[in-house]
Amino acid sequence: METKIARIISIIMHPMFMLTWAMLLMFNINAYFVMILPERVRWSIVLLTLVNNAIVPAILIWIMARKKLISSVEMPIKEERTYPFLICAIFYASTFFLLRNLGLPRIYYLFVIGALLMSGVSLFINIFWKISIHMIGMGALVGGFLALSYRSLIDAPLLLIGLILAAGLTGFARLKLNTHSPAQVYIGFFTGLVLMGGMFLIL
Repeated sequence: METKIARIISIIMHPMFMLTWAMLLMFNINAYFVMILPERVRWSIVLLTLVNNAIVPAILIWIMARKKLISSVEMPIKEERTYPFLICAIFYASTFFLLRNLGLPRIYYLFVIGALLMSGVSLFINIFWKISIHMIGMGALVGGFLALSYRSLIDAPLLLIGLILAAGLTGFARLKLNTHSPAQVYIGFFTGLVLMGGMFLIL
């Protein structure tokens, strides 16, 4: 039963969904950078990130698995993660250029740039060591919203608590499925936390 729950959590919290989750969470916060956007624009952004950064990359990775270019969509072998990481990075870059034409507040671009940065960092680390990209994504979510809270741009303590709990559940799921060691889980989380949080504080 715990293994099934861990699999469900891993799917819901898959890093390809992280940008979509970030946008959905932002659009449910009472903040000026949310209220100035018409509802139609908000849903367009959610749909764009879902299709461009989750559905299309997932289809391409599934095709790679079908063609035996990778052993499975879960990519258990470190060496076979390179091209999927590149695919995700390319689509994050395309999302940035598409959103830039909408003239959105800078916060939205930072999340996309952060996702692109996470892809690049994951790709680099993967050359030497297998790291948990699930936890990099969760760390980035926590870091981004924590930095927004620190800068008093949002007031959402319950959201932060929920994200930290979600990160803990995701870490449990990755360990339960034996996909990562504790070090890969913890370092993944703090990598995402520090990089995304630092970017939001500096830029």
